[in-house]
Amino acid sequence: MGAKTTETPAMHDVPESDHDLIAAYLEGDAGAFDRLYERNRLPLYGYLNRLVQADAAAVDDIFQQVWTRILDALPRYHDEQRFLSWCFRIAHNVAMDHYRRVPKAETELTDEMAEALPDGQARTAWERLADDELRNALADGIGRLAPEQRDVVALRQQGLSFQEIADLQRCPLNTVLGRMHYAVRHLRRHLAHFTR
Repeated sequence: MGAKTTETPAMHDVPESDHDLIAAYLEGDAGAFDRLYERNRLPLYGYLNRLVQADAAAVDDIFQQVWTRILDALPRYHDEQRFLSWCFRIAHNVAMDHYRRVPKAETELTDEMAEALPDGQARTAWERLADDELRNALADGIGRLAPEQRDVVALRQQGLSFQEIADLQRCPLNTVLGRMHYAVRHLRRHLAHFTR
């Protein structure tokens, strides 16, 4: 009689790495891609939603394009960087293509951008002005940012470090820091009249 192998619950508790899921998918396990998609779809969609703020239909369209490109490029993925960072790079490229086609996309306020107000003034501005006025002014300010600056802001909101953003955008770290500096400076200047 052969030895019976029993699986313990702990065997199933170990999460599969992105690398393992990619390898399984490339070997024909479609379910592996479903698990990879479920794990990464919300952060990726959130990033795109912050980057292309005013147009939900465009975000959905770009999101689909991104996953199509991910599927096409998956055989060429190398485990040299986090899978999600690699996905962000693809999303960045697709979003930049969108911006080239639509030069000035309207934007919508993200609450995190209220931090662009000068120190100690955000609470006062919120109390003094109607929320809609400030939201409109902030949305206008964000809409005036260069796409690269808006991209840096959105990636930071997703929790990426400046170095990860530099790798993603394929530019020097100082360039990314400069983009963030100019984005915040632009927004502070644009919103200065709200803090007086």
